[in-house]
Amino acid sequence: MSANDADIMARAITALPLTTCYEFVAYPGRKVEAAAISAWPARPGQALRDAAGRPALLHFAPDRWLVPAPAPILLQELSLLERAEGGILIDVEGKWQEVHIAPERAHHMLSRSIDIETVLAARECAAVVLFDCPAMLARSDTTINLWIATSYLQSFLTVSTSLPIRGPGCAHERAGIS
Repeated sequence: MSANDADIMARAITALPLTTCYEFVAYPGRKVEAAAISAWPARPGQALRDAAGRPALLHFAPDRWLVPAPAPILLQELSLLERAEGGILIDVEGKWQEVHIAPERAHHMLSRSIDIETVLAARECAAVVLFDCPAMLARSDTTINLWIATSYLQSFLTVSTSLPIRGPGCAHERAGIS
């Protein structure tokens, strides 16, 4: 990989500051679909987005939801659901760290570890392993949101920024190499 490619990848990937984060785990046999939360993502792989389009509630596995940086109203609704014994709301701040990947680089970089189209076929989100690092992945029409297990963050950044790149402006394309 050229020094220019490494620089491009380092600028394309940013670990965002840690924010409030929760996981909601439904108790077996409880109907969380009946919760007061509008548009509750009941099917694994379904996601609820906030008014700005950011992931708010990600149903990443059966009976488990990631709740990154929740709005106060969503946090209140989840707390009410917990009090109604529908499940437990767990503060996992520090467990997951959001990573931003420039949209023009995300698909190519992540495809070095997983087949994104297969993983997200008929899903908006999934728990995955990227370069041996536990992660949560969510896709919308224009972006891919990614949370890496914080204890693996440095490893993920090291591997992902060392990958050779392809696409507009990379050394391979300028050299006419495919």
